[in-house]
Amino acid sequence: MFSLFEDTAKNFLSLYSVLFSIYAIGFTLISSLFHYKSLLKKYDDDFKAFIHYFAYFFLFLLIIPVIGISLYSPHPLEALKNLGIRLGNYKIGLIVILVSIPISAVFGYIASNDPKLKKYYPFSKNACRSLKTFLIYEMSYLFLYYIAWEFTFRGVFLFSIAEMMDHSKTGILIAILIQTIISTVYHLGHPDTEIFSAFFGGIIFGVIAYATKSFLYTIFIHALMGIVMDTFLYIRYYKKNEIVKKSYL
Repeated sequence: MFSLFEDTAKNFLSLYSVLFSIYAIGFTLISSLFHYKSLLKKYDDDFKAFIHYFAYFFLFLLIIPVIGISLYSPHPLEALKNLGIRLGNYKIGLIVILVSIPISAVFGYIASNDPKLKKYYPFSKNACRSLKTFLIYEMSYLFLYYIAWEFTFRGVFLFSIAEMMDHSKTGILIAILIQTIISTVYHLGHPDTEIFSAFFGGIIFGVIAYATKSFLYTIFIHALMGIVMDTFLYIRYYKKNEIVKKSYL
């Protein structure tokens, strides 16, 4: 009886429909109960609030979807591979990474001069109270937030939609645009320059991920840009203020 129900359910629910259902619930939760604005009300320290936010982001957008794949797919490792967890075309990937390093440095420096971005980043201002807290914050930003972000948009959304459309040229274009639109919408409320960057960056990252058949390279590029900008802001403003405070002691 149970096996009959299970077979019937699988006929109506593909792996990707299950995944998108998981993400619908996940995005609802991290946009409401577990959003950083809600967490800032709970914790007096914005450092704790954002570390928890990154952890929830990782839980709802990576851990739970991977568990879902493991339980629902008959070949979970193959499914994860098809969603971009592989080296893929590493030659293109390495070239892209090498090119992105100087670009990210320039981007980070220019972005750190933008008054609106300076006001918005780093998310946690208390993370800049010391080098130790800043490093803990940035490592959490990388391993909990950026990896989950790229797995979601340049992994699950991009490759699942492309596969559902038989990897046709039109299907690939639609997949790139859909993941770009959704990731851009999630930036609403951020500075205008970042929203535009999210749109064009989403397209570029989508092309890179599909060309390499992996989102591992876009993790590096996306995280590098964000962390470099935070580092410039830390050095330029917060580290300077820390030195000034010590001089008065």
